[in-house]
Amino acid sequence: MNNNAKILLIPQYWTFSLLVALGMVFVFLTACSSTPGSKWCIDGDLGRYSLRSISALEKDKPGCRATYSSRSGAVARVFVRQYKAGMFEDSGVPVEFEKQMVFVKQDTSSKELVLSWYSDEMAVILTADGLKKPEGPVLRAYLHRYPSRVVDRVAAVEKDVEMLKMSSRQVPSDASIHLKLARNYRKLGNTIMAVNEYQIAVEKDRHCYPCYFEMGTLFRQLRHWDLSIRALRRAVAIEPQLAKAWLELGDVAFYVQNRLEAIRGYEKALDIGLSGKDRQRASSRLEELHNGKFMIQLLPGVRASSRQKEK
Repeated sequence: MNNNAKILLIPQYWTFSLLVALGMVFVFLTACSSTPGSKWCIDGDLGRYSLRSISALEKDKPGCRATYSSRSGAVARVFVRQYKAGMFEDSGVPVEFEKQMVFVKQDTSSKELVLSWYSDEMAVILTADGLKKPEGPVLRAYLHRYPSRVVDRVAAVEKDVEMLKMSSRQVPSDASIHLKLARNYRKLGNTIMAVNEYQIAVEKDRHCYPCYFEMGTLFRQLRHWDLSIRALRRAVAIEPQLAKAWLELGDVAFYVQNRLEAIRGYEKALDIGLSGKDRQRASSRLEELHNGKFMIQLLPGVRASSRQKEK
């Protein structure tokens, strides 16, 4: 290579290096200027909902949290995280929305409707004020960004149901098959068939604790309070050392203002051992009950009439 070629090569080399360096600086500045969490959450307004906040998850975990609010003051909250197998075992029933499916469940404490689904790698949980069914621009936008794979699970559960039906014909005395069928029907949102399978299961095994406990939770979901309490009483009679059933019994009894049943359920659950929010809820409600909540109180006019009769 002659000297003239070397002289020409050196500027070209430095020019290329300078362009690469400038490109790296641009990428770095762009990354720094983007909102934390915008890689996973939608950084912008969605229809009538305006973005209020967006943040990444802690410790560099993939995912984000975002909050949107409408002009009327309704708030929508989105939580995106990495999907893991088994994450949606108790996330409600599948419901179709614009040719996609999401899980729908009512939160027992806040009474909010919780919508959730998963895509190839990420899981999405969405709640919104006043939501009665899957709808709205926030749900639509996130389903577009993270297409739902819930339909794959529904197909797998339906296939499992058919196999279990076949097994129940081959081994008609096995209560566990009907318990599994009941669980699968609940996953599909078919509560009528779920109740039917639970009842078949307990007919075949009168000491099936999970059958009675899960039947009690299903009747609670369906607002059949007496049937729920009856099933949960049977569950705690079979396994009196399990706090979960006592707590459930206390919660149902508290809701229907059955004071003595609620006190018994909460006291037993706390004696056996609870933790976290369950312990806090049981302790708080038990204190209210001991302070007279749901006690029958005579009205002033009735008290006066009672005193006159006593005289």
